[in-house]
Amino acid sequence: MRCHPGFPLGLAAFMLGGLGCGRHATQADCEVILDRMVVVKLRQKNIVDTDSVSKMQADLRRDAEADFPGCVGRRITDSAMDCIKKAESQEAIVKCLR
Repeated sequence: MRCHPGFPLGLAAFMLGGLGCGRHATQADCEVILDRMVVVKLRQKNIVDTDSVSKMQADLRRDAEADFPGCVGRRITDSAMDCIKKAESQEAIVKCLR
């Protein structure tokens, strides 16, 4: 049986919705997703210096619960997490979560 997330497009939808199978997302999983979002977004804007990336990641983590409530505990698969870690665009991250 193939797992299907059943959520609208967009990463915020993942954070608010749930995947139909897999395991419960941990705080560390949610931080990996947010951190990867920052890296690919800044890379698309040709911003690659580590200070800028680290600052934006810290800001997003600080605001994560308000911006993406309920990430921790939602369903995610290990293959989706592996895919996210390798994703090179926001669109690729969204595809990883399908």
